[in-house]
Amino acid sequence: MNELITAHESRTSRQQWESGFSVTESDEENQQESQVEPVHGQEGLFSRVKHALELTEGAEIARRYLAMNAFDGALTMLGLILGGLIAMTANPGEQLLIFRSTALAAVGTSLAMAISGFSGSYLTESAEREREVDEIGKAMLSDITNSMYAKATKVTSLVVAIVDGLAPSLAALFIIIPLTLVPFGILEIHIAYYIAIGLCMVLLFALGLFLGNVSGKSMWNYGAKTLLAGVITAIFMFLISLFTGAEV
Repeated sequence: MNELITAHESRTSRQQWESGFSVTESDEENQQESQVEPVHGQEGLFSRVKHALELTEGAEIARRYLAMNAFDGALTMLGLILGGLIAMTANPGEQLLIFRSTALAAVGTSLAMAISGFSGSYLTESAEREREVDEIGKAMLSDITNSMYAKATKVTSLVVAIVDGLAPSLAALFIIIPLTLVPFGILEIHIAYYIAIGLCMVLLFALGLFLGNVSGKSMWNYGAKTLLAGVITAIFMFLISLFTGAEV
């Protein structure tokens, strides 16, 4: 008897989740109208997305993309800003031109990372998920393209793509905030560059703390490792400047 009740509850839960994607007229006329209404609100949407991520283990994938791509975005901005700072120091008469070029390159790179991250991740995840659904269907000798799991994979692909696109671009835009204050006379150009470099190091360290918390290991150890990556990037930039004759 307990097994029958459990099976019934499982089927009911699945039907309620699927109804979040497609509410039919009969559902709207059903006596459980109060249960269908939240689907159209934020609570229902969040609930469905959370369920989809749990069903497909998408939360872990999105978390990896968040840390990895924010890390990439931070290091990319660090390289651009250090390059601009070195160029301005070597060519003080053209610092305004170099500043404008650096700022434009930073904003353009942030936009490119957002578009590339979203489109690339969505296409890749969708292809992998569709193949997975097809393989499961073949193994079960049935068509599951309209099943709860298939719908969940589509939601997961979209969520992962959004995280993949936003993570590096938001990290980059956060770092270049000081540069946006220069045209208004709030910050001097060199000071804005130094503050941006400091923000980058802080962000790298914070990402390390996040990864340490996820791993359950020493947060400070991970923070030191990600911060070290930024220091190594800076060292290589200055070494390259020596070979190109643009040393500080």
